[in-house]
Amino acid sequence: MAKKNKNRKRTVGNVPLPKPRGIEVSAVHPSHNAWRETFESLAIAFILAFLIRTFVVEPFVIPTGSMSPALQGVHKDLDCPRCGQRYRVNASTDGQTPEDRNRAVCVGGMCPMCRYTMAYDKSLARPYPQAPKLSANEPSYSGDRIIVNKFWYSYTEPERWDVVVFKYPGNSTDNYIKRLVGLPEETLQIYGGDLFVKPDGEDEFLIERKPPRTALAMREQVHDTNRDPAILYEAGWPLRWQNQRGWKPNTTQAGKLARQVYTTTGESESWLHYVHTPPTNPVWPLLEAGGVVPQAKRQLVSDFNPYNTRIPLDAVRGRKQWSNPFQVSPLSQGVHWVGDLFVEADVDVQSDQGDLLFELVEAGNRFRCSLDVATGQATLAILPDGSDQPTAKFSVVADTVVRGTGKHQITFANVDDALHLWIDGRLVEFDDPTTYEWDKLFGPRKGMMPVTSEADPGDLAPARIGSNGAKVAVDRLQVFRDIYYIAAENGNINNIVSDYDDVPPPDLLANPRLWGIIRRRRTVEFPLTKDQFFVMGDNSPQSSDARLWNREFVGQTRKPGGNYLERHLLIGRAISVVWPHTWKWVIPGFTDMRRIE
Repeated sequence: MAKKNKNRKRTVGNVPLPKPRGIEVSAVHPSHNAWRETFESLAIAFILAFLIRTFVVEPFVIPTGSMSPALQGVHKDLDCPRCGQRYRVNASTDGQTPEDRNRAVCVGGMCPMCRYTMAYDKSLARPYPQAPKLSANEPSYSGDRIIVNKFWYSYTEPERWDVVVFKYPGNSTDNYIKRLVGLPEETLQIYGGDLFVKPDGEDEFLIERKPPRTALAMREQVHDTNRDPAILYEAGWPLRWQNQRGWKPNTTQAGKLARQVYTTTGESESWLHYVHTPPTNPVWPLLEAGGVVPQAKRQLVSDFNPYNTRIPLDAVRGRKQWSNPFQVSPLSQGVHWVGDLFVEADVDVQSDQGDLLFELVEAGNRFRCSLDVATGQATLAILPDGSDQPTAKFSVVADTVVRGTGKHQITFANVDDALHLWIDGRLVEFDDPTTYEWDKLFGPRKGMMPVTSEADPGDLAPARIGSNGAKVAVDRLQVFRDIYYIAAENGNINNIVSDYDDVPPPDLLANPRLWGIIRRRRTVEFPLTKDQFFVMGDNSPQSSDARLWNREFVGQTRKPGGNYLERHLLIGRAISVVWPHTWKWVIPGFTDMRRIE
């Protein structure tokens, strides 16, 4: 074998490498170049990050609960010890000065499903015999972290229902986040929880309808059959879904829960009715003390929001004479009737013929979805109060996947004078618009109020599931409500909680003789001119938004110029949650990263 020539020149292939001419190469330690490259990379990254944050996108932490439930501020994560429901309660004042913490720290809140009030400080609960028996010391967690696109409105106009970040008009150093609901050169009206708009030059207000995906993001849960406590059921408290002849309930105890499945043979038309009977304040203390629970009263669905059931420390200390100071004020449990609802169920169709029926009731009027399980055709219809026949002015159809036997999740909604149907999470497209005009079908909206009678429970049974000739089984029945915008007027009460000029009676929602008060709900209007916008929070009872910007707030140096947001104060559009809070943990919940609707 030939010997290798150690003096042979290095080549690339067969081409000799050229010698550098006129350059003396000194011996430079490689780490010097590495340090320089690292420094340059960091400097460039810092400059790019600064430019991106200044002109393109910026992270933002939700500070308060004004956008609950779509976006969470500082809060406590809670697992109800009675029904297992997970919910959140406002704790945005917990992180202020030591004096504020000693006075306003959150020490209690109420479950939205079973209305069990939980104490978050064992030492405080211990001296009171009727305080909640199941207590825990709960920490507070920061709000959602979101990304704001600051370049968005440089090439497109702001749109209604956008979630926007802006400089507060009364103090330009503060960033606020709200939902944009009013556009320049229009007049906004709030009545009965809904938004109405009159463009410049028009004479009539028209309801503003949320896009279906936005309505889903903003809805609040009212009840879930998977969260009925067995102890409450065994004590005689009624289950909320009541069956007529033709439906057979099967209630079993699964741990601390009373699980329900309802089946029908499908021989004739029959219905399940949702009856809203949440436990009142005395129920759980009486039950835990071994007493007899009071009789349940049917009531209207209200704008209850568990985030607002926060019990501050100073309230507990101010109730030392009470046997149970851990009570949520009735005004914090929702005082407004909400007629816009969603009903959802897991359905097992066990026959290939007949109709599956869903109904929602508002002011006695019945909004129905009929699914023909033989053909898969869905038909939407409206039955005015007092009539068993659908109005000829509204009828739309669509083809669906509910055809023959099979399991499906079905959601039906009546929101903002529009009907929507989702099957297995997909919005069903109908052959005609699914919107309707209230005034033309039912008369003036200002006369709108709930209805009930001995023959028909009406709005006291506002959600219904039925069968006509179809054999089905349903479980995981859920009811949700739409957002209710409170018609606040320049802060006429220190804490805006009511559409009424006076504090409503405590039994307003359960006493039909008082329902005439609902007809007297306040109406407010807000005119906007060029380059003026109107913003509100999704958590209407606890949102310092444009409705209140003509009043002075304690600690602020000045108030805004009026009930509007000027264009130049817009920072950008909130586009996504990038660091969603994980339940009772600091690591982000990556599976909950989502687009903001």
